[in-house]
Formats: sequence, C-alpha cells, structure tokens
Amino acid sequence: MARVPANMLLLHQGEEELCQHAVRLVETNPDLADHLGITERAMDVMDMLRQHYQADDDERAISHLGIRTFNSFATAWKLMASGYYQAATLILRDIVETTNLVNAFHVDRALIEKWRKADRRTLKRDFGPAAVRKILDDATGLGKSRREAIYIKFSTLAGHPTLDGFAMLRPKGMDAHIGPFSDLTALRAVLEEMGMLAPQAGFAFCICLDTSIDACSQVAHYFLTGAMDYSGKYLGKLYSDEERAEVDRLFARSP
Repeated sequence: MARVPANMLLLHQGEEELCQHAVRLVETNPDLADHLGITERAMDVMDMLRQHYQADDDERAISHLGIRTFNSFATAWKLMASGYYQAATLILRDIVETTNLVNAFHVDRALIEKWRKADRRTLKRDFGPAAVRKILDDATGLGKSRREAIYIKFSTLAGHPTLDGFAMLRPKGMDAHIGPFSDLTALRAVLEEMGMLAPQAGFAFCICLDTSIDACSQVAHYFLTGAMDYSGKYLGKLYSDEERAEVDRLFARSP
C-alpha cells in the first residue's frame, strides 16, 4: 500500500497549526477582520453570479472568471493563514489580472466573444496584462493609471524570482525561513493587499448581477454597503449619506 511521505504529513500538520494561530490573530486584530470581511462579501458576489449568470456563452465566461477569482481569494487566504505569504501574494496578482480583464469587458462587451475565440497569438497581443491595462486607461481618458505599478509590485515580490522577493521569506528580524512560518507583520501586509483588491473585484462582478432577483439584490446590497464602509476606513474615499441612501433605495429589500 502506497503511503504519503511522513514529512509531507508533518508539513501539513504544521500548516494547520499555523492556520489556527492565524485565526486567533484575526480575532484579536480588528483591522485583519475588516480585510477578511470585505473579501468574504466580494466572494459572495461571485458565488451569486455563478448561480444566476449563465444565459449564454458570454455570461458563462464572466461567471467562470468569477469562479476563478473566488477560488483565488480562497487560495490566497489559505496560503497566508498557513504561513506562505509569498505564494499568497502570487495569487493576488492573478486577481489583479482577472479583475482588469473583466473591467475591460465592461468597456467593450464585444471583447468577451473575441477573447473566448482568440488563438494563443491573439490572446497574447490583445489580452495580455499590458494590453488590457491600455484598454482601461484609454477608456478613462486620464492618462496612465497606477495599474501597471500595482502589477509590477506583485510581480516583483512574488510573481518572478527577484532579490526583493526574498523579503517575503523572512520572519521579522530573522533570515530567510524554509517552509511556512507565522508572522503578524507579514500576515497584515498580505491580508491588507487582499482587502484592498476585494472591493475592485467585487464591483467588477457585481455589475453583472440581476438585481431584480431578490437573492442577487441582497448580496449586492451587503457587498456595496460593506465596500463603502471599508473604503472610508482604509482607502480614503468617504461616501455621503445621500450616496448610502441611494444604495439602500436601489438594492435593499424589505423583509
């Protein structure tokens, strides 16, 4: 009978212990709970989209990108909670790339079919990360955005083997560590990045929800109110009482 190597089982046991420690850190640090909370709300949007956005091939493509992003958020949390902060950051870069692609589809709906049917050369030329960022920057008409800098940051720290990326292998005040480790500073940094990505990803998919369906409207309201709270607290964007009332008017449902 084949067996899993003992060291692999021990490694998994250590990861699970670190995960429980990470849960305790979240429970005792309100900011960490906030970042994880807005991530959950964004994931709720993607799950609802999976259930109600399947009418044609274009809708299924968006829905499947939502599933991909849901899984990426779940994977990033699992990795950082288990002590793999650099690997979690690599997953966050995928969320950046996928969110940008979905937003490009909002700019021009015809791009969805083009993307679905594209060959490898067309995908690289017209839908690579830089090409998608250009679509979004051209659409806003405000010149070059911070999208490239954000993508480069994630690529440098985690997406590519770099000297700068070695910093994510070091517990605070120590040399590089092989295997998972617990570090509050690293957990806070990566969880904060995930929290800041969650409203962007949530908005990209929330646009597609059919809010004439009560369940979709409830999830949209829960996400949007949470995103407004999070934005005011962590992103420097405050929403007025009038804007909040408008969200309630559009999405809140009486019990």
